[in-house]
Amino acid sequence: MKTRELHEDRFLRILWDGLTRIIAIDWNESTAAMTDDEMKDELALFARYVEDNRASCILVDVTRFQHRMGPEFQQWRVQNISPRYSAAGVKRFAFLLSPDADIPSAMNQSAPGEAFVTRAFNNRDGAIAWLTEP
Repeated sequence: MKTRELHEDRFLRILWDGLTRIIAIDWNESTAAMTDDEMKDELALFARYVEDNRASCILVDVTRFQHRMGPEFQQWRVQNISPRYSAAGVKRFAFLLSPDADIPSAMNQSAPGEAFVTRAFNNRDGAIAWLTEP
């Protein structure tokens, strides 16, 4: 993946590869101090970059992500962020976990109402291969 940085702040970096049309989030360890409202702001910002670039694939590196989301957060994401991804043309969404992490089955399925396919991976090459396959 040949990426260029679109944004960086204390919680994340947003990367774009125009050739593969993959947009990525690399979360930082500082997410341990992040609130749910800050997480919502970051995802809304990311959704704007997804829309602006008409990304077809999303890669979210959670290997250093440490925020613990509140119980209603997932529902908020599905209602407020996922439709923006779909409207932008996202077809595939991949999570990148650490090489030794167990992948829960819930990480390999899209939430109800999401129009894109979701999978989790333990290595970046595998995630990118899946995101870019026809």
